[in-house]
Amino acid sequence: MKPIIVIQDDFSTTWNAVSSMKGMIKTIDPSIDIEDGTHDIEPFNIWMAAQELETVESCWPKGTIFVSVVDPGVGSKRRACAAKLKDGNIVITPDNGTLSLVAAHVGIEEVREIDETVNRSHSHEDVSVFDGRDLFSYCAGKLAAGRIDFTGVGPAYDPSEIVVCPEFREKPLIEEGHVVTFISHALAVYGGIRLAVANRDFEEKGKFHIGDIVHVRITRGDTAFLDEDMPFARSFADVEVGKPLLYKGSSRLISVDLNQANLMHIYNVHAGIAWKAEITKVR
Repeated sequence: MKPIIVIQDDFSTTWNAVSSMKGMIKTIDPSIDIEDGTHDIEPFNIWMAAQELETVESCWPKGTIFVSVVDPGVGSKRRACAAKLKDGNIVITPDNGTLSLVAAHVGIEEVREIDETVNRSHSHEDVSVFDGRDLFSYCAGKLAAGRIDFTGVGPAYDPSEIVVCPEFREKPLIEEGHVVTFISHALAVYGGIRLAVANRDFEEKGKFHIGDIVHVRITRGDTAFLDEDMPFARSFADVEVGKPLLYKGSSRLISVDLNQANLMHIYNVHAGIAWKAEITKVR
């Protein structure tokens, strides 16, 4: 059975970029199974790409090929690469920070720079650059179809050279009953936020337990945007409609949300290192 290809990018589905990428793969082998990760990553947000990739990677069968294209440095000297993860999956992506989390949490067995002399399609040479289609998707298609093996991607380089996002280096402060971190991701559809602290660390190192009442303070600079007590709840059903809660997110990150209301809009909060979150156990 050929590997599945899963695509994520910041292209959205409102124009033809995603279809072009899928079409490129199908021209190599029409039988390849291509699935959607997400096409709604915030434009140029490499850290968001790293999070989305790490969240879904373990959900797919081993041997899956992930194509991740969030590439603000397209056309520059940034490396285009394929990374073989220690669990058997492969990620094809710009080496610009997208691999930060899978490198740390899954591990990278081998990484190779894509040899563009043999693994780039030249069928659209009248365009300036579309690496998502002509390089990353083309290389993924060749791998999935068996036209090249992993060594055929290009020359190997040391995994220690992989680019890491600055957000990854921003580690949370975790003490018993007290955590300081930043808003790692904002979920635009529902308005909830993910904090840059793992569920397991929050419970094991912070000694927080489901049912605790915590105080959550979210600031940007000297301004507080949210400053309230709320429960560390098991689910949304534990609070009234419109009320806030802290919970263990499906991304394995501690999250803050409102039950059936949009926290981002109501409190005007967003994501990024500048957005700080402080959690203190009240009782």
